[in-house]
Amino acid sequence: MTDLSCLLAGLINLLGPMLLLIFWHKKTGARILPAPVALAVCLPVFFVAGAIRAGFDRSDHLSFYLQQALLYGIFEEGAKFLVLQYLLTSYDDRRDAVTYAIGHVSFEAIGSGLACINLIGTGRAASDIFAVNLIGFFEGAAFCIGVTILIFYGIQMNKSKIMLPLAVFLHFLGNLSGALFITPVSMAIRLFLTAGICYTAYRCWKSMQTDY
Repeated sequence: MTDLSCLLAGLINLLGPMLLLIFWHKKTGARILPAPVALAVCLPVFFVAGAIRAGFDRSDHLSFYLQQALLYGIFEEGAKFLVLQYLLTSYDDRRDAVTYAIGHVSFEAIGSGLACINLIGTGRAASDIFAVNLIGFFEGAAFCIGVTILIFYGIQMNKSKIMLPLAVFLHFLGNLSGALFITPVSMAIRLFLTAGICYTAYRCWKSMQTDY
C-alpha cells in the first residue's frame, strides 16, 4: 500500500498541472501559451536561486530559512512580474494570469512528483504521503494562482509598487511556514494564508475590466 501511495502521490503532482490546464482552457477559453512560457522561465530562475542558496551559511538555521524564503520570494515573484509586464505584453486578459500560474505550478510539481516516485520500494515513505501530496498540490496551486493574480492586477491597474512587494512578502511567509514548523502546523498556516490570498485575489479579479 505504501508503494501504491507513492505512485498515486507522484501522479497527482506529475499529471495534476496538465489536467488543471486542460480544465481551465476548456472552461474559460483561456490561451495556452503563458503556461509553457512560465515553465521555461522557471528553469533558469530556480537554477540561479539554488546557486545563490548554496552559498548561504547553514550553521544558523533561522537565518538560513529566512534568507531562503526571501530569496525564492524575490526570484519567483520577480520573474512573474518581469514576464507578465515585459514579455507577454499582448497577454493582458486576467485569464492569462491563471494560465501562467499553472505553468509555474507545473515546474514545482514535477520535482515533487519525481521525489514521490523515487520512494517506491525504499520503505522510507510516510504513511500519509498520498493525503499530504493531494492537499499540498491543490493548496500550492491555489497559492500560486492567487499570488500571480495579485501581480497581474498590479500591472493592469498600475499598482505594482504595492502588489509586487506584497506578493514577495506573501511568498516569503508561505515558504517560511513550511520550513519552521512541523507538517500539521505548517499546513494549517499555509491553508489559512492561502485562503486569505485567494479571497484578496478574487476581489482583484472582479475589479479588473475584461471581456470575460
